[in-house]
Amino acid sequence: MKYGKVPHLDKEISKLVFGVIQLPTNDNVKAFELLDEYRAVGGNIIDNSYVYGPGFASVLKSYYEARGEDALIRFDKGNHHADNSDAGRRVTKADLDHDLLGNLERAGVSYSDFYVLHRDDVRVPAGEVVEWLNEHLAAGRVKAFGGSNWHHTRIAEANEYAEKHGLQGFSASSPNLSLALANEPMWWEAYQVDREGRNWYEKTGFPLFAWSSAGGGFFAQIDSADVKRVYHNPTNFARLERLQKMAEEKGTTVNHLALAWTLNQPLNVWALAGMNNVEQIHQNIEALEIVLTQAELDYLENGTAE
Repeated sequence: MKYGKVPHLDKEISKLVFGVIQLPTNDNVKAFELLDEYRAVGGNIIDNSYVYGPGFASVLKSYYEARGEDALIRFDKGNHHADNSDAGRRVTKADLDHDLLGNLERAGVSYSDFYVLHRDDVRVPAGEVVEWLNEHLAAGRVKAFGGSNWHHTRIAEANEYAEKHGLQGFSASSPNLSLALANEPMWWEAYQVDREGRNWYEKTGFPLFAWSSAGGGFFAQIDSADVKRVYHNPTNFARLERLQKMAEEKGTTVNHLALAWTLNQPLNVWALAGMNNVEQIHQNIEALEIVLTQAELDYLENGTAE
């Protein structure tokens, strides 16, 4: 396992983050087996969100009762919008309080290591969000915080405000970063990092927790309407061909190589991954060990080494 650090959290964080969505909610024996195996290979962080509902949190509550509150670093999200209307937007103090406290209550824990806003609302000054989060920080309910699907300029705005006002700023960002180029967002207001954003993350070293880091199902050649809508384009099919060629040369799989492309970027990057069996856990660990040169990264993305 490989690890990294983020500001304001004194724990090393495994580069492979367990995405809770694949965890069974009706079979605690299997769920515990997966979480125990993930921890046995060095994993120590789990991604969850209030919008995912109480089922996953109930499993985690049982797990913390059995293994201890500190068994896993909690990457908890909240403030997902109800819908795309003005009335459905939920980047408010009341909604933050509701979801942050709700995450803790559902999981039966006293704090979150991270609280990450699942969506943004650019009409809300980033400084206001920083003020709300620092209230929970002072109360001991959270140690670090950040934004998922927040543009890097908004994160910079939040941290500029925090520095000017002597407050703790954002420690993490969780957008999409993968070799698969999206035609449009998979879900409304889901954000894929563009070249400008990648340059900012590289320059600043700001921690990036990438969701759908292996290509959102495209490189696995999943036949679904969403995959076709979002990822079917000539650029991605050409990238898939290059992945297949390189995977054969390296004796690995297309999915592992796609995940390795994200993890080998010259960024401070982590990968969120759904793992629904022990074999997948070990396969993703193998992907962590793949080292790609900058020339190989450029070849997979552009067809030539830049």
